[in-house]
Amino acid sequence: MEMKRPFSVRIAGIGGQGNLLAGYVLSKAFVLAEKYVIQTQNYSEQVRGGPSYCDVLVSDEPILYPRAVLFDTLIIMHPSMVNHGKLVATNGIIVYDNTYIPDLPKDVKRITKRIIDVPASRLAIEKFNNVMVSNMILLGALVKSTAIVPFEILYDAVREEVSPKYYDLNVEAIKFGATLTDKLYKPRIERKRKRTIGFE
Repeated sequence: MEMKRPFSVRIAGIGGQGNLLAGYVLSKAFVLAEKYVIQTQNYSEQVRGGPSYCDVLVSDEPILYPRAVLFDTLIIMHPSMVNHGKLVATNGIIVYDNTYIPDLPKDVKRITKRIIDVPASRLAIEKFNNVMVSNMILLGALVKSTAIVPFEILYDAVREEVSPKYYDLNVEAIKFGATLTDKLYKPRIERKRKRTIGFE
């Protein structure tokens, strides 16, 4: 019997943007939803400003291999990481911060039209006076547009992964992010497009 490919998410940014924390929160939410989950991260020795991304694989079945070469959804937080958009699955979903990323490359748009741009960094400063919650704004937009996990479970995950004094701030940022898109996409699992390109 053929094993179903895990649903895959990549959150790509630079050190200091909180993309790893967003990945931890999403992974914990899937665990709380009683899914099989693998979470990995890749980052440079440079603590702040270096390339950094977090991958989350989730499935109703045991996951046999811990890496993905295509991603059903991506969050792109920094201009230096837009090349990761080429790893989106056909008709996959991309959410990106257009505060600093004016647009995505045409070759990415040929792979998928399901793209959501959110000025997350700008709005994080304007509404919360804290650019660090841009990650949660983007996560809120992603979960709203895909319904990949219930919001109440996501909030429980925040409670477990974030310091209690920042819980309310992060949850409010998620809720705010969810208001920034009306798009509703059903994530698609596709098998035809096979690629081995990576950005290690």
